Amino acid sequence: MKKTILIVSVLAAAALLLTACPAAAPTPQVVRETVVVTQVVEKVVTPTPVPKPAVFRVAGGWEAPPAYHGNYYAPGGVGAAWWWVSEPLFHYIPASGELVMRLATEVDDAPDAFTVKLQPNAKWHDGTPFTSKDVWCTFYVQRLFKATIWNFLADVETPDDQTVVFRWDQRTPLADRIIAAQLINAPYHIYGEICDGAKEAGDDEEALNQLKEQLSAIRPERPVGTGPFKVKTVTASEMILEKFQDHYAADKVAFDEVRILRWSSNEVIWAFLLGGELDASHPATPKDLTEQILARQPEMELVLPSDLAQFGIIFNMRQPPFSELKFRQAIAHAIDRKQLREVALFYAGDVDEYAHNILTSFRDQWLDEEFLQTLTSYEYDRDKAAALLEELGYSRAEDGTWQDPDGNPVTFEVYAPAGYSDWVLACENLATQLSEFGMPSECRPIDNPVYWPQLTTGDYQIALEWSATWWGFAHPWVGYRRHFLGDTGIRAGVPETLPGPDGTPVNLEELVTQIGLGDIETQKEAVRTAAWIANENVYVVPYLEKKLQIFRNGAHVTGWPPADDPIWSLAGGGIERVYATLMVQGRLQPK
Repeated sequence: MKKTILIVSVLAAAALLLTACPAAAPTPQVVRETVVVTQVVEKVVTPTPVPKPAVFRVAGGWEAPPAYHGNYYAPGGVGAAWWWVSEPLFHYIPASGELVMRLATEVDDAPDAFTVKLQPNAKWHDGTPFTSKDVWCTFYVQRLFKATIWNFLADVETPDDQTVVFRWDQRTPLADRIIAAQLINAPYHIYGEICDGAKEAGDDEEALNQLKEQLSAIRPERPVGTGPFKVKTVTASEMILEKFQDHYAADKVAFDEVRILRWSSNEVIWAFLLGGELDASHPATPKDLTEQILARQPEMELVLPSDLAQFGIIFNMRQPPFSELKFRQAIAHAIDRKQLREVALFYAGDVDEYAHNILTSFRDQWLDEEFLQTLTSYEYDRDKAAALLEELGYSRAEDGTWQDPDGNPVTFEVYAPAGYSDWVLACENLATQLSEFGMPSECRPIDNPVYWPQLTTGDYQIALEWSATWWGFAHPWVGYRRHFLGDTGIRAGVPETLPGPDGTPVNLEELVTQIGLGDIETQKEAVRTAAWIANENVYVVPYLEKKLQIFRNGAHVTGWPPADDPIWSLAGGGIERVYATLMVQGRLQPK
């Protein structure tokens, strides 16, 4: 309601009175004064609509509160916020070799040093200015974990707040890829004491281990990064990230929030996709269900870049019977890997008949036919498998099942992570194949948070694992680093040395370092040695080369790159970095 005040002259009022009075009435005396008359006038006011926040919807995993925290270097930290909250200096795009700048503005790759100029306006989420000291701190924290870059680095220098110099001890042609792989996630104002200690400790193992314990004990409530989004709320079912208004590219970031739904299993994500509740996700999905999702959501599209990784079957070399090489070879021959691929992941690529740990799609770049003929092949051949077992003293019982040399039945539990539906399908098929071969087996899915530590401690016989993981690099150096020295090697029980092609023991850490040094021919020579060792020891048998099934929804988001855009090759090992980069570039927009 709005009140209007009317000022009326008494003269006008008198005129009205005269017209209403008889003619004989005396003329009224006019008094010049003002009176106030109040009139109520109704007016309808339409409220201005408040715009809804522009939300980008994805899915991911994290530790449910109160276990959740913001330390990247301690169990349970950060979770699905990883690539949204923090940034690298730049990204290396495997498909094109291009560098996409993030915290860096320019780089200079010289023979003795790699120099990086930094964004002058970058800040941490708590408002602290970002400087070269934070980059220095991050790489010295990595020294605590024996990061491979320190096989090549002499030091990290900070000549000024906006310049970082990586000074090489041994020059590597993979410098840009190695540096690009590292998030800058150890701000000096939080972790400075740890970083200074890592610098002072040198090679003192005891001191470095104490620093790792101190680092792991730090428990910030939320991660502090420099990325375009920061953590707002975390519950058991949802994580909300809000736009960081002080980000150096905030004017290009068109989304106000990233809403991350809990990825407890692929089945849950399928339901989200069918209902149009996600703007992007990449669950492994059977062919019929993929077609159903695309039919249900007409603005959904499917992109299938290589994940730069393989799925494999891992054997525990620390325990019999898999401690026996010939037994591992027999099982490799007993498995129909193409059938596994068709059951587990229809859209994946087939692998060849070897176990050399080179991605099949890159094989011809690194291994020629003459070399491949020096390798033991593991084609599907159950007669060969039976012959190898018989050489070891195994025999078949009357019912066709295998017995070990002492007459004990050969049975297995095959382990798989319960949250990976495609891996569970492969696990069930593998157990069926082994049972048909005469080794009664059962698939045992294990909850993901328990599964990986259990494999690391060696509490298994046969399980499913990654093989030939080339994420972010598209180069065998990173694959053999994991295969021999990293998670895969640790879980399989790989020793520090294994015999090379000429029978001489090869130090695997030194071999991996050699793959990252020198010109391409020097690298190829080291790769051939690594391929021979991996293949002849056959502790991981690959069964498919994974392609990411990226469902991207155009119903609420525009600006999606075409399927052949090289940026999709960045998705392997961390697809969120693709989405975050597209937002920082201003390419993705709310619809």
